[in-house]
Amino acid sequence: DTEHIQSFSDLTTNIEKGRTYNYIHTPNQRIGFDQSLNYPQQRILIFNDYELMEMDPIIASALDIYADESTVRNEYGDVLSIKSENQKVKSVLENLFFDVLNIEFNIWSWIRNMVKYGDYFLKLEISEKYGIINAIPISAYEMIREEGTDKKNPNRVTFRYANGASKESFELYEIAHFRMLSDTNFLPYGKSIIEPAR
Repeated sequence: DTEHIQSFSDLTTNIEKGRTYNYIHTPNQRIGFDQSLNYPQQRILIFNDYELMEMDPIIASALDIYADESTVRNEYGDVLSIKSENQKVKSVLENLFFDVLNIEFNIWSWIRNMVKYGDYFLKLEISEKYGIINAIPISAYEMIREEGTDKKNPNRVTFRYANGASKESFELYEIAHFRMLSDTNFLPYGKSIIEPAR
C-alpha cells in the first residue's frame, strides 16, 4: 500500500474490476477489451501481454523457477518415477515417457510454457499397432478447445486450430491438453501463473 490508499481514501472506489476471462464471459459489464472481438482473438491479446511481460527479467526468472522446481530429479537422478506391480505396465510406460516422449529433455520447456500461458498442447501421433509414436508441441495461440458443441453427446471435447486455415478437428485422445485449473473463470482453459501480475 505504497500510496496509503487504505489509510486516506474511500475504499469503496478501489474495488477490483475483474480478471482476464471475466471480460470474455460478461463483455457488456467490462471495459477491458474491444467487445467486437471474439473469444480466440481476446485470448491472443492476453497472450501478447504475457509475451511483453516475459521481457521483464524478474517475471522471466519466476517462470524459469516454476519449471526448475517442477522438474527436480529424485535421489536416483530421475525426473519421473514409474511404479507399478505389473512389470508389463511399467515397461510400456517407461517406453512411452522416456523413449517416445523423451520426457527428461522436453518436460522443462513444456512446464514453462504451461505456467506462462496457463495451457499447453501436444498433438499425439498415434499408430493403431504401436500406440503413441510421437508428440508434437502446438502453441497455445493455435489451439481452441471446444466443449458442449455436440447436442447428442454434450460431454464430447474436441480441438481445432484457431487460425481457421485448417478445418481439421481433433478428438480428445489426439491432443494432450495440460492446463492450470486454479480459477473457474478461465475454463475451459487454464490460468497463467503471471495473470495476477498482468
